[in-house]
Amino acid sequence: MYTLYHFQISCSSAVKMALEVIGAEHKTVVVDLFEGAQHNADFLAVNPLGKLPVLVDGSYTFTQGEAILIYLSQKHKNAQLMPDLASVNGMEALKWLNFVASSLHGHFTKIFHPEKVSTDHDSVKQNAEEEIVKLLNFVSDRLAQSPYLAGEKPTLADLYFAVILGWGQVLSFELFTRFPEFEVYKQRLQTTFPQSETLQNI
Repeated sequence: MYTLYHFQISCSSAVKMALEVIGAEHKTVVVDLFEGAQHNADFLAVNPLGKLPVLVDGSYTFTQGEAILIYLSQKHKNAQLMPDLASVNGMEALKWLNFVASSLHGHFTKIFHPEKVSTDHDSVKQNAEEEIVKLLNFVSDRLAQSPYLAGEKPTLADLYFAVILGWGQVLSFELFTRFPEFEVYKQRLQTTFPQSETLQNI
């Protein structure tokens, strides 16, 4: 059985979705980021970086969400969450996963924690939001061409992007009003993976 250290508003939700889609037996240890539990000694003993997610598989402890997702997709290939990684389709899926996990997530992190960038919090947030809008327009163009980010079938990139959509409330505009196609996309993803309670409630 897997153990996932998780908090529902964090990117660890993508890993939770993957576990649910796979149907893998797992238990969840909630690390309340609002309470600062990521800085507690007990959690730091699990991940000295104080970051989520953390996945424990037997005697192995894994960190870094993107790596954990790829690990799960390769260990549970029947779930078909990623194409063959040594193929053109696999490269496309990896590209989109990295785009969401690094580029989009990175700019949202600046909105969540502007103090880590500058004392001028308002400017940091404004600049980050401008970059987010550019990236969301790029995603919008992509979804006008295919139902999912990497093509005709959903991949890990889509699960991660569903988490990003849940963060839209921190933006200065209503995300689904500005990008109504994202709401349709989210509903499509929820219909495709009804077994994921986390995805249904994102």
